[in-house]
Amino acid sequence: MKGFNLFQLNVDRIPGYDALGPEDFASATAEEREAMVESRASVSYWRDAARRFKANKVSMAALALFLLIFLFSYLGPLFIPYNYSDQYRGSGKLGPGEYSKAEQIIKKAEGQCDGFFATALIPGSLTNLSRNTTYYFKYNGTTYSFYNESAVSNAVLLFSASSSTPLSLITESDLDAGNMEKAEPLQFSTGAVDTSDLNTQELKLIKRVFPHIFGTDSSGRDLMARTMYGGRVSIAVGIIAALIVLIIGSVYGSVSGLAGGRVDFVMMRIVDIIYSVPDVLIVLLLQVVLKAPLQAWLDASATDFARLMSNLGVGIISIFITFAALYWVGMSRIVRGQVLQLKEQEFVTAANALGVPGRRIVKRHLLPNCVGQLIIATCLQIPSAIFLESFLSFLGLGVSIPMTSLGSLCSDALDTITLYPYRLLFPGIILTLLVLSLNLVGDGIRDALDPRLKK
Repeated sequence: MKGFNLFQLNVDRIPGYDALGPEDFASATAEEREAMVESRASVSYWRDAARRFKANKVSMAALALFLLIFLFSYLGPLFIPYNYSDQYRGSGKLGPGEYSKAEQIIKKAEGQCDGFFATALIPGSLTNLSRNTTYYFKYNGTTYSFYNESAVSNAVLLFSASSSTPLSLITESDLDAGNMEKAEPLQFSTGAVDTSDLNTQELKLIKRVFPHIFGTDSSGRDLMARTMYGGRVSIAVGIIAALIVLIIGSVYGSVSGLAGGRVDFVMMRIVDIIYSVPDVLIVLLLQVVLKAPLQAWLDASATDFARLMSNLGVGIISIFITFAALYWVGMSRIVRGQVLQLKEQEFVTAANALGVPGRRIVKRHLLPNCVGQLIIATCLQIPSAIFLESFLSFLGLGVSIPMTSLGSLCSDALDTITLYPYRLLFPGIILTLLVLSLNLVGDGIRDALDPRLKK
């Protein structure tokens, strides 16, 4: 065996090897290299799915619409001076874009000063400047303050930085008549103010009166602000409920599918029983049984979570509990079906042979391979949760007053639908577009993540 050459032994067996010459082993030319260049670089699964989703024009338009509604709900309140719970005296039952009588008078101050403050724009029933109180405001980095000795109502505070008398007070009647010369100058001071004093309050100067774009309700609350906050509640409830369904359903379904046998049979029969339970009935029962203890806990707890839930109301907590108790069954069936297919694969068999615990197999092998189906089911669960919350709030089982949601806004508008149809129109359109856009986005994600629909 001395001198044995394995390479020589192998190549001698290649047909036609003796006919090859040195020129056959020369480097490829530029034209030959160009012919071997890939027409398209290989991409990952998720990048390919993103490409197919972007090619779906309907889903992209729906995504843009959802983002507009999201920005309207979460960033919109930063650009308007109204809050969802503030009631403005004399501003009830205004139509879209209308001003109250007092606001029409106050608008005459626009352009005549650097900023103004009107007592009629103070929310609530006490629309006046309190007596024996120091008021201050900030303008271009300078703090101005003045002391008010007696209560002042139906008046407008004018500020002109370049005037010899920067601060002046004029009544609404004089402002309406154009008698600007009757404005009374105020004594003021500049510098730091003791904000810890209970008799010291800050004023917010404005340059123009913001219109009620969606109008107001019978209590004088701005409908645009309430629609924005209602969209916040509906979107937040939909996302949180979908996450609850995702966590419970994925864990339950993966355990059932991996265990198999009698365990799987018993767990699936439990799912069948839960499927037969009417969800609205459960919400009603939870409202009756849990209302008192939940309200007592919310009143006694001082945590931020308790305050948030207290603002939303016991009805929202009941909705979350309903989702945790009932709505995960569909997700569990989807995950179980995927796990039953995956657990017969070689990588799961190898993990079992190596003694990997079932918990680790589910966490590291099974659920990551189900992520596409999980994303699809979760995205389609969000609009379903939003619709359920709106439906229950419409029936009075959702958020508590003064907090609002799109469903409760529609419910409030029914009493005056013949006189003020716009009160139902605006929240109804927002709710319809929100649910429709999320359904279309979910359909687009499903088509993009399904390899069988690859184009």
